[in-house]
Amino acid sequence: MSNSCHSCIIPVTASEVCRRIISVAEQSIHQLESNGSKLSLGRIRGTGPGVTFGSLIEVLETAYPLKLQYPFEGSDRVGGAVWDCQDILNDPTANTAIAKLQWLEHADIPMHTHEHADRFIIVLDGRGFFHWSDQSVEEFDGTAVKTIAARSRDVFVFTRGLMHTFSTAEHPMTLLSVQSPSIAFDDAKQFRLPKHHWSAAASAASSIPRIACMLHRPEHTLHL
Repeated sequence: MSNSCHSCIIPVTASEVCRRIISVAEQSIHQLESNGSKLSLGRIRGTGPGVTFGSLIEVLETAYPLKLQYPFEGSDRVGGAVWDCQDILNDPTANTAIAKLQWLEHADIPMHTHEHADRFIIVLDGRGFFHWSDQSVEEFDGTAVKTIAARSRDVFVFTRGLMHTFSTAEHPMTLLSVQSPSIAFDDAKQFRLPKHHWSAAASAASSIPRIACMLHRPEHTLHL
């Protein structure tokens, strides 16, 4: 990764990196559920000298390299692969998956929902867009879709059932997606499409330029 720094890497193993990511994801999802919310946005940022988030991910990628598989969720512009957390943690009861997803330029997956797993997603690199709706999968008609830019180190946390998707324009984007509980990519329960098909490429409203300012209290910060 472009911002990794070997001299800043603290003594940490791939299993510890995996454990930290899962812990922060689970805490974030629990906090979201406690607030009665479906979606929360945030940022990954350092809180002191000694390590960068990129260097932590590099430890995981070096110890357990992934080969991304295309297509992903029906798009040949998106590829993905999953780290085997049971193997990395040496824990057969581990039931959380960490996936790496690569969105090429002009990649687009239709609006969908995950009804059997929550998501904690970090933008590792690049830039794109996150789209979501408060409508349920049964109600969804494409009239209430909100869009926000997704940039490196942005975080998107949402509970199962939220209508959402990502897309890219002229830049590629890489995501780290924590799925709790783990569901195989090829499982029929992995995602569900609404009857109304919506994609960013086909929606002029998704490209309307706007500026958003989002704030959160510092005490809500979680540490890797």
